[in-house]
Amino acid sequence: MVVLYCDADGSLMVDQKDDWLVDLLVSSPIVRVSISSNCKTWSAQEEPALMNAFPGVWLAPVRLGSTHRCDGYAVGVIVTDALLSSEYFHALCQASDADTSMVRDLMQSLPPAASQDVDRIATLFQFSWITQRNRETDQQTIESVGQELADSYEEISLLYTMTSSMNSVNHPERFIELACNELLQTLPYTWIGVQLRIGDRLPRPGNELVIAGAPGQEIFELSHIIQTVSNEITPTTTIVSNGDDVIVDCLGPATIIEPIVSDGKVIGVLVAAHKQGEDCAASSVDIKLLSATAAQLSIFLKNALLYEDLNATFLGTLEALTASIDAKDRYTCGHSKRVALLTSQLARAAGVDEDQVDRFRISGLVHDIGKIGVPEYVLLKKGDLSDDEFHEICKHPEIGARILRDIPQMEDVIAGVLHHHERFDGGGYPHAISGHDIPLVARMISLADTFDAMSSSRTYRDAMTRNIVLEEMKRGVGTQFDPALSALFFALDFSEWEQLMIDHQEGVPVDTERKAA
Repeated sequence: MVVLYCDADGSLMVDQKDDWLVDLLVSSPIVRVSISSNCKTWSAQEEPALMNAFPGVWLAPVRLGSTHRCDGYAVGVIVTDALLSSEYFHALCQASDADTSMVRDLMQSLPPAASQDVDRIATLFQFSWITQRNRETDQQTIESVGQELADSYEEISLLYTMTSSMNSVNHPERFIELACNELLQTLPYTWIGVQLRIGDRLPRPGNELVIAGAPGQEIFELSHIIQTVSNEITPTTTIVSNGDDVIVDCLGPATIIEPIVSDGKVIGVLVAAHKQGEDCAASSVDIKLLSATAAQLSIFLKNALLYEDLNATFLGTLEALTASIDAKDRYTCGHSKRVALLTSQLARAAGVDEDQVDRFRISGLVHDIGKIGVPEYVLLKKGDLSDDEFHEICKHPEIGARILRDIPQMEDVIAGVLHHHERFDGGGYPHAISGHDIPLVARMISLADTFDAMSSSRTYRDAMTRNIVLEEMKRGVGTQFDPALSALFFALDFSEWEQLMIDHQEGVPVDTERKAA
């Protein structure tokens, strides 16, 4: 038996003649006409039936295509021993210019099927064909479901990774970098980036283009291109460029630009550019993953902006509070803010983590908050303090710690407030602790506080020059100050502090009494 294929009209579809038996059958007009004529009968049957083409040759058809559409037939041509004694045998040989004796010998060597076995062979062929076809269909279904599961897993894995990192709202640039890198590991693109449109509402990254991958172009150039091609993008538009256009020319094939939307406004775009591999077209999976990531970015950025606003309000409140305390004495105007600046600069020079630098800065900002509980006549007294008055001043670190201890967000800054008047040799207050038992932030604030206080005019003395201040402070290294931190502090750039001092002095009214004196 050989298998021949024909279309729904019965025309044979033979790309090549595999062997002598195929050649013998397809070269014969008798076989072609028989298959063609029987197709009309098969099309009318619910299940196409076995047909006798001519003596010794039977046709066992199997319908190709779906249940509702016939694309043709696979026809099992069963050659029996009856063909050898049939007059049609000579006709088949003549049609293919084959030698009758040689074909007979070849036929007998097969050997041909017995006539009584035709029904069984036809049934086995049709059953096997249908089973194989169902197996292939099932395999395709399994592969399709497997691919869908793989795509779903990638999407779930991506979203899980991003969701688990969404609490880092104080570092939006890190989350954006994570999202781009996760997408780059999942999708076959050369680079993936995020371009925001939020101005300075998020200092990091602001409107800078954040990229994962190797674009092969300068960042500022890519940023300008993305701003240009996505300028008119709407909240409901996804730009997919698979053809020859300006986007492909500038960013590469299969570029996808997905809007990042918040409150109905586009606050940025997520870009996947220059697809790699044989399939250079953006697929539905690519678009789906970018869309899901853009939605997560939208949620995150909304929270990050809210956090930034709340943090700005929080810091503004602290600055207003500390400024009101400094304002009790015109000569301490801006003192807390300048101490906060110097503390953060020293922390950064000491290699402290940037998150911790911010917390050290806040601790420096509120270090004197306890002075709100010290009588004004003590704070503003000219000349030396009495023992009782000095005792009142010494209370302000503990007063400040008590004020802050019930505020959860301030728990980690209390150490700087409580211990910034401790001395390295143990002679300070309020607990007379020494060396490295004094918290790091307090040792830093001690240096910043002393430098600013000695550099500022007070009710009881004029400001000292920087050289005098530094020389005086160097005498206290190892006794009042931490030696290692002192070396770092003396090497700081004080230009920003100087500018703050100028700004604060410009806002201080002239003391005519002191000027006259």
